[in-house]
Amino acid sequence: MTRNDFTHAVRRLAREQDRVATVAQLAEVGVPQSRLREWCRPGGRWQRPLPRVVVLQPGPLTAAQRSRAALAFAGYPQVPAMITGVAGLALHGVAVAAPPCGLPVVDVLVPSERRIRTHTWVRVHHGRGLPVPDAVNGVPVAPVVRAAADGVRESIDPEWALEVVRELVTALGVPAAALAAELGGAVLARRPAVAALLDTMDSNRRAASAEPMARALVARSGLRQPLWRPTLEFDGAFLGSPDAYWVRDGLVLDLGPGTRRGRLESLGLRVLRVAPAAFTRSPAEVVAALRSALAEGPYGPLERITALPGTR
Repeated sequence: MTRNDFTHAVRRLAREQDRVATVAQLAEVGVPQSRLREWCRPGGRWQRPLPRVVVLQPGPLTAAQRSRAALAFAGYPQVPAMITGVAGLALHGVAVAAPPCGLPVVDVLVPSERRIRTHTWVRVHHGRGLPVPDAVNGVPVAPVVRAAADGVRESIDPEWALEVVRELVTALGVPAAALAAELGGAVLARRPAVAALLDTMDSNRRAASAEPMARALVARSGLRQPLWRPTLEFDGAFLGSPDAYWVRDGLVLDLGPGTRRGRLESLGLRVLRVAPAAFTRSPAEVVAALRSALAEGPYGPLERITALPGTR
């Protein structure tokens, strides 16, 4: 192959692979080993940031080039590999995963049988039955739930882990239960704050989905109508925002963990906790419990509690 031939081939590699290539690829297009060594010397036109990986430019690498270089080090595309962890979250557009100073470590997920280990700034994760990657700007990236699990597992910053969970569940709509399942019991046991947040978010989601069923059941049963999602004040100070409240009776219907149940009960109000599944599995029992609680009331210092109407 003539010099002109490999020059054009190298330009094509640079264009198609964001200037990241492997030593094997350069050998295949005819770049002599002597030329490779010369151009990769300190101050040369190329650089070798990782074993078997060449970046066809001098100077700092972009975040995208670091991801491509990490994949090339792992053997991609000959070996299945994908970006995961914090770098994967950043590629997915998770805001909290993109620090202004760049990512010091790039996580790569490879098959368990792949004999490769963590090297300098590439952290290697081995897994069985790898997920199908998402393609982000031409880079294979682990699904956002798996990337988050690997990132949270490796993080030494508990506040960052909580922020990742919040953004995924509230902004991206990732089910809290799916994220908890991907993290696994061992990780959640080491991170009780993350486990508690996921449990709260999952309970809130189930409570929100149960509210329409609760409204329909109360309407069909002939019970007095409560205020739905009111704001309660005790002597003018905020007390809570329960799912439903019967003003004349001091009865609270609690569909989830967000009602500050202990504070309400400490004032003598009756808090009836109903699991969301009960509205479909045993609606008659729910009506009976509500009817009984209303008959036994009123509860608490009603004259000191103000209920401001919420949503209808």
